[in-house]
Amino acid sequence: MAVWDQLDVNQAHKTYAVLGIFTTLFCLVSLLMKERLFVGEAFISTVTGVIVGPHAANIMNPLEWSDNPDFLTLEISRIILIVQLFAVSVELPQRYIKKHLVSLIVLLCFTMILGWVITGLFTWIIFPEFNFIDGLAITAAITATDPVLAAAIVGKGKFSERIPAYIRDLLSAESGANDGLAFPFVLLAVDILTKKGHPGIIIRDWFCIAILYECVFGVLLGTVIGYLGKKAIQFCEARNMVDKQSLLVFYITLSLICTGLGSILGVDDLLVAFAAGAAFAWDGWFVKQSEGQQLSNSIDLLLNVGYFLYFGTIIPWEDFNNKEIGLHWWRLVLLGIAIIFLRRIPAALAAKPFVPDIKSWKEALFVGHFGPVGVGGIFCSIVTKSAIEGHFTKEETPIDEIDESMPHYWVLRCIWPIVSFIVIVSILVHGFSVTAIVFYSKMKKGDVSSKTLDTNATTLEAKQQQDMESIKLNEFREATSDEGIGSSNLHLRRNSTKAGKLLGKNYTKRKDELKMETLKFFKIGRDILVEDSKDTIVKKYRLNDEDPESNDLDLNLTFENDNNGIYDDDEVKKMIRGLFPKK
Repeated sequence: MAVWDQLDVNQAHKTYAVLGIFTTLFCLVSLLMKERLFVGEAFISTVTGVIVGPHAANIMNPLEWSDNPDFLTLEISRIILIVQLFAVSVELPQRYIKKHLVSLIVLLCFTMILGWVITGLFTWIIFPEFNFIDGLAITAAITATDPVLAAAIVGKGKFSERIPAYIRDLLSAESGANDGLAFPFVLLAVDILTKKGHPGIIIRDWFCIAILYECVFGVLLGTVIGYLGKKAIQFCEARNMVDKQSLLVFYITLSLICTGLGSILGVDDLLVAFAAGAAFAWDGWFVKQSEGQQLSNSIDLLLNVGYFLYFGTIIPWEDFNNKEIGLHWWRLVLLGIAIIFLRRIPAALAAKPFVPDIKSWKEALFVGHFGPVGVGGIFCSIVTKSAIEGHFTKEETPIDEIDESMPHYWVLRCIWPIVSFIVIVSILVHGFSVTAIVFYSKMKKGDVSSKTLDTNATTLEAKQQQDMESIKLNEFREATSDEGIGSSNLHLRRNSTKAGKLLGKNYTKRKDELKMETLKFFKIGRDILVEDSKDTIVKKYRLNDEDPESNDLDLNLTFENDNNGIYDDDEVKKMIRGLFPKK
């Protein structure tokens, strides 16, 4: 019997095993899942969490890990968010916030304010136990979108390559900024709920504390952290004092500084992290230094898999149809449908005329749809509950132990089940939207395979690229320039069509470059297409707003058909800048 005493298994040991086994299996089929079936880690991890959680196999039960599981969930969510938000802002093009400030502010104002009011109104209508203010308090938590669930669109993947770069960047910046900006909505709803009848106090506290201190000071704090971090790493790297591995994890350590100092000072630490990342990568130096390195992506994958596995184990399934607290499954379904179709889409369509980066109604619809609710919603729901409780008691109470005599009992008891259900709906709808778009595109072309979905999907960017290729081949075949060693003979013929002015230029590569081959460059409006000697488009760049502080064109790669990596991106950009100098 003594030998069996060695098998003293506890929750921690089982959690390590489950997390390790699942992550290993997911990594083995990750390319199949993410690049062919277009199913991200969030959905797979959540389903696995449900299976191993207390409602099924009961291998993992995080509700038993702590006397206050809400606090545990809050802090785990905080870590995931600050790392993701810092990474999102770091990966934006240099000086993106400055160049696209109007688009970002207008889109944030429309989607967050209108979305909050509309979803609050529907919550009030659908659930008879709530009034309008209760609805606003609950839906303030879902004003934020989730950068993790939006990774299929704004991240690195086959589908995201088909989305115009300016749309990807806009969605990425918005998903980062509005996670931090959700705090003013949460605090305003809590103040209205708990300080009813004192409008002067509500306005004073909200403006002075939520806006000026938590947000404005938080942005300033984050900017200082990011700027000092950038200067420190540049100083040490220039003197060969830092190795590559330390350089790659530097953004994670800075994000931890942001949440630590932000939480200590009582400011919006999510906004601190986003601002710090933007300041840290303002001039693009860090992105160039870490180009081609995958360590940070690996860390992100591990964090995301672990978090949604955890979420799957704590979903309150029993409360989704709990009549004692006024929740019925069909009411939750109605609310989920309303949120998917009315939370962002009407606001994005209304904002389209005022957002320079949204160039068509289809793009506005696309931007409106892809606003998933995830980690940010979970985090804000617990913050809302804690803030309301803080007005009446000094101790946080587990959700299922809240006394009915507690003021605003219905909000405190229902906010977690409602937000959890919305997150599940978002994981399903937004997680499979990419698959649906690809499947629909292939059906229209008539070449859907019963075994798998081809990754060469024709979507927004692919369609745009095909149109340009057709126009160029049929109407602009004027490749008339030759540039060899010691030669700079250049002949241009300019035509004008519905695609706009196009310039054609050839560039013959020297023998000491990768291969002896002629590249052709075509400039159509703000797009520059690169052809090889076989008239195949191998790269396409978007000419961004010119930076007055730089002597070079700001080029953003939006399409690539160079699977073997023959054409070095930096070399191609150098050629373009030589042929099309900044005016």
